[in-house]
Amino acid sequence: MSRPVLAALAAALGAAAPAVHALDCARLATPVYQSVNPSSQANLLTRWPTEIESARASHGFTDVRGEVFKAATAAGDGLLPVHRLYRPGSNDFVWIAHQAEIANAVARYGYVDHGVNFYAAAAPATCAQPVFRLQKGAMHRHATTEAERDALVAAGWRYELVSFYAARGTSTPLVVETKFSIAMIPDTQNEAQALYPGSTARRLNDWRIQMRNQWLVTQREPLKLAFVGHTGDLVNWGETEVPEAPQYAEHQYKVASAGMGVLGTAGIPYAIALGNHDTRAVCAGGSACPNQSAHDNVRLSPLFNQYFAGKFTALAGQMTAGELQNHYSLFEAGGLKWLALVVEFMPRQEAVNWAREVIAAHPQYNVIVMTHAFLDGSGNVITGNDGYGDKSPAHLWDTALKMYANVKFVFSGHTGTQARRTLAGTNQNRVEAFNQTFHDSTAAPVRIVEIDAAAGSGSSYVVRPARYENNATVMVEQPAREYEVTFDGMAFVR
Repeated sequence: MSRPVLAALAAALGAAAPAVHALDCARLATPVYQSVNPSSQANLLTRWPTEIESARASHGFTDVRGEVFKAATAAGDGLLPVHRLYRPGSNDFVWIAHQAEIANAVARYGYVDHGVNFYAAAAPATCAQPVFRLQKGAMHRHATTEAERDALVAAGWRYELVSFYAARGTSTPLVVETKFSIAMIPDTQNEAQALYPGSTARRLNDWRIQMRNQWLVTQREPLKLAFVGHTGDLVNWGETEVPEAPQYAEHQYKVASAGMGVLGTAGIPYAIALGNHDTRAVCAGGSACPNQSAHDNVRLSPLFNQYFAGKFTALAGQMTAGELQNHYSLFEAGGLKWLALVVEFMPRQEAVNWAREVIAAHPQYNVIVMTHAFLDGSGNVITGNDGYGDKSPAHLWDTALKMYANVKFVFSGHTGTQARRTLAGTNQNRVEAFNQTFHDSTAAPVRIVEIDAAAGSGSSYVVRPARYENNATVMVEQPAREYEVTFDGMAFVR
């Protein structure tokens, strides 16, 4: 924008400035980070470290400045909405707080208004310092100190005006850790199973689920553990009654929810894919219910919904309100955005359609799919529905998952022991699929997947961090790695 036009706009804006209300300084609490492209001289301001990392890795914004100021995320007294504008011709970003100047930049100079990025103070205050805007050729730059402003002027930049006022940043360098891990828990039905009437039921603090999760909590920092999934058959017949002792069915959910609650208490986000044993399709003894419709009953899971409502802290959406057979969670790790998508066992077509819609609506997220049945014990995608459900895992893959380049992992259980297969999506993207089932009653197996987001590579292995012997629990301090594999060539979405 030229100096005469800008000067006229600034004068007009100053003359028509609205009354400024008292500023609530506490609102200016959200860090805003900055990075610069040394080649183009474009600068980026963003609230999201993941965007800083993506711009560094893919768009040349390698001069990462860290947190430069603090702003607000919602409107309030004394605050102005600050819009981010982008000019495709020059790849310039600029942040503007006044509507008249935004309209001028769009109409006369070809900028695209990306909407409100954050809210900043309209006037100086003890907690709000000026953020300066400068221009050099077709590019703009924002400076947060007078010394930085003056250095840019000395380097040929022209000072324009104070864009807005914000709380001073910490100037802490932004370090984005690109390595992290996720964990996938296999079928735990034998761990939560209440014994037949007349025998001793599992205790609510049973080690079989709880101790595994306690180990994950203790290893959170070494593993850089970002998310935990469970691929289904959490319980054995938790939704059906044992005629001689009806309370035994719900007891399984008490054991399982207490065990999984260890993760929630530690603040580790987790999600569970429902297996056939988590529904009313499986009766006492762990077998299919006689004289009942497995097709209909496999969609009934009221106790699961009751015990895990509100427990999935990263939950962002569900296919059906109040029902958890199909849902998704969002989290960030490795400088990337991730979507953990749970799809029901042998899904209905409407669930396949819903999964496709969720994936398509989140192209900037790397997708991790969790469904109870996908690979068989030999690593092949399952083509049947086991008489329980509607569509096969192969149908889910062919009509939904393989179509989207942002699908990166598929995890399942149900059959076999463990398996792995690398699949090719329609866009020739690599999709790593893993099965972990085990049905182990004497150990606590869990699959760890370590991911290097920067390198597009990683590894997977299974550990057994606890064992049960002589009627006692023994924690394994350094469990051995089993079934270890590596993978690379992953084109993660940035």
